[in-house]
Amino acid sequence: MPRIGLSITKSTVFRNSTQEFSNVYFFQLAGNLPSQAEASSLIDEQVTKEKALHAVSVTFLRGRLWSETGNKATSEMIDQHSLSGTGSLAEATSIDKERAYLFRIRAGNDSRGNPVYLRKWIHACGQLGGVVVSATVITGATGFSQAQRDTQAAAMRSLGSVGSGAVGGTICAKSGRAPSALADWQAHQFLEHHQFGDMWRAQ
Repeated sequence: MPRIGLSITKSTVFRNSTQEFSNVYFFQLAGNLPSQAEASSLIDEQVTKEKALHAVSVTFLRGRLWSETGNKATSEMIDQHSLSGTGSLAEATSIDKERAYLFRIRAGNDSRGNPVYLRKWIHACGQLGGVVVSATVITGATGFSQAQRDTQAAAMRSLGSVGSGAVGGTICAKSGRAPSALADWQAHQFLEHHQFGDMWRAQ
């Protein structure tokens, strides 16, 4: 089965500059590679899902979708286009923008029997899933409760698949490693530091 890569580039104001950052996903498809029109629709579908997880201070810039073979020489771009609009969450100005939500989903074991996880970082710049981020969570003194983490994981779940039917896919690693059967997303207990990038250094 073919595999695709899909990236969504966004930006937000950070340290007196506009900082871009991206989320990249890989999906194992049920059928053939999408046409350009189908690829464009898959990008827009994932953008709609992401907007629900990001604040209004996050602007959506570009979407790209390509065939992923594991080899740069044979992977091919299928569609890329400009995006518009922002996230839909209220901005949480008390949260450092480099503090991010971390999610993981179990993907079997490695050769030594240790668990393997697929991970995703979300720089929401807001209160993801509507879960209030308390002052003690911001300072790191406490973490989210299990009920709060379950709510956050439920909000993340839609990003684990894209499309439907022959033009539908489920999330996987770049290598094609798939989540374990019946595995579900788990939200990390704490907000973690995750660097955006260093575009601000050029000012």
